[in-house]
Amino acid sequence: MPVKQSASKEEFLVAIGLNHQDSDDRRKFGDMWAEVTTYWVSHFETASRTILKPEYASNLGVQRPYKWAHLNPAIINNSIAEIWRNGQHWPRRFYDLGRSDDAKVYNWVLKWLLWHVCRYRDWRNRKARISSNSGSSGKAGSTSIQG
Repeated sequence: MPVKQSASKEEFLVAIGLNHQDSDDRRKFGDMWAEVTTYWVSHFETASRTILKPEYASNLGVQRPYKWAHLNPAIINNSIAEIWRNGQHWPRRFYDLGRSDDAKVYNWVLKWLLWHVCRYRDWRNRKARISSNSGSSGKAGSTSIQG
C-alpha cells in the first residue's frame, strides 16, 4: 500500500510489511537506508547543477545541500531506476513493492527513502541541529531517521 513521501517511518515500515519493533526488520530498513544514502552522497551531494530543475540551475542563490523541490524530477526517476538496478538482491523485494505506472511517483518505496535522505541533509535539518545545540555541550544531535 503506497504511502506519501512525507509519511512517518512507522507508516512506511507498515506499508512495506516491516515491524519497527523487530530487530531484524530494523536491520533491513537500516540496510536500505544505507544503500540509498550511499547513492545520495555519491550522486546528489557531489553532482553538478544539472540535477536541478531548469529554473534553479542558473540561480546561484540555490546552493548545496539542495532541497527536494530544487531537484529535477527526471533525475530523481533516473536515480530510482539506478538504485533498483544496482541494489542488493534482498532489498529489491521491498523496492518491487513500490513499482508504479504513475510517472509522477515511479516507485514510492525508493522515492520515500530518497526524499527522507534528502530531508535529513537539507537546510531544515541543519537549522534544527543548530537550534538544538545552542544550549547543549556542542555535540550534534542525531539526525538519522533510522533511530
